[in-house]
Formats: sequence, C-alpha cells, structure tokens
Amino acid sequence: MNGPSARSSHLSQPVVKSVLVYRNGDPFFAGRRVVIHEKKVSSFDVFLKEVTGGVQAPFGAVRNIYTPRTGHRIRKLDQIESGGNYVAGGQEAFKKLKEKSSMKHYGCLKDI
Repeated sequence: MNGPSARSSHLSQPVVKSVLVYRNGDPFFAGRRVVIHEKKVSSFDVFLKEVTGGVQAPFGAVRNIYTPRTGHRIRKLDQIESGGNYVAGGQEAFKKLKEKSSMKHYGCLKDI
C-alpha cells in the first residue's frame, strides 16, 4: 500500500490539536486541556465556545485568546499551535501575571 491511494488516505486524516488554556489573570487555575478536532471545531467562534465550557470562567463567555508571554491576541484558528499554552479572556484586556511563580503557572517557565 505504498501507492497513491495510501498517500491520499494519509492526507485526508483530520487535523487534531491539543492545547492548554488558562484563565486570564487567575494564578490559581491549573489550566484545562482543550482538544481541537477540525471536524468538530470548524471555526474560531466554535473554539471560543469550547474554551468557555472548558475553563468555566467567572467572567462569562470567552471572547479572546492570548499568548501567555506577550499577551498577543489570537484571532484565527490556524494561529493555534498544537501543544501550546494560551490564556482565555472575556472582554477585558490581557492580564500579565507578574510573579515568577505565576509565569510558571501560565506555562511560560519550566523547572530546570
């Protein structure tokens, strides 16, 4: 099965990404794993709904996704990298955690 049909069936495999999402400004939330399956999560809005249910945010619906180090706003599903860490926020601005232990919490720093 090394012919073109094997290659095309390999290419038709759905894209699945797994990310860890934290609550904006919450140093006590351990994060929640969110799996993005392209057949179930077809748009960024659907992803935001999935994250809203996953992180059970006290601020209500998740409206924004940020990178944990810089607070860069993610606007498209294809900007999400599998294995990445992200911060979920409502309508408020990104809240950078200041303490080193809090940055470790967002997955920015690793133990050596």
